Amino acid sequence: MGIFTAKTIVITGASEGIGRALALQLAPQNPHLVLAARTESRLDEVVDQCKQLGAEAVADVTDERQCAELIDGAIEAFGKLDVIVNNVGGTMWANLDDVEGLSIYEYLMRLNYMSSVWCTYYALPHLKETKGLIVGVSSIAGMVGVPTRTGYSATKHAQFGFFDSLRIELDGTGVDVTK
Repeated sequence: MGIFTAKTIVITGASEGIGRALALQLAPQNPHLVLAARTESRLDEVVDQCKQLGAEAVADVTDERQCAELIDGAIEAFGKLDVIVNNVGGTMWANLDDVEGLSIYEYLMRLNYMSSVWCTYYALPHLKETKGLIVGVSSIAGMVGVPTRTGYSATKHAQFGFFDSLRIELDGTGVDVTK
């Protein structure tokens, strides 16, 4: 029995990379996993693998505007929320003066930063009840500027600031914040 047995854990960006690896590492401890991603076919594969390893998993493919439904779905399915892992992310590779149109900057801000804000906002009342954990998966690009990554780096700086401030705000509530 592990420390995450029977814990309800929401992981965004769970279809590949860090989110996928985290879900597969947690699965043998038998948590209640609520996995979200933009690519349904890859997410379904991860859900199946997690179930084979012993976890209960719900595939809830979402985008940044569906964060409230994601959290509501976790509560409906499992009755509580113990951990949210804000892991969703996307990037870009271009110098600012090579970009045609700025919509990629808005998209990255919504995806990398606002999705963390929205998911955390809707999860927070439930995490206060369970004295849960908020995890923000970020990047070194959120601490220093990175050439050709202006949009990505800016979103990760915003994410770092959000989680640093939130950690201070939640001091004494029993909710931990880590990034």
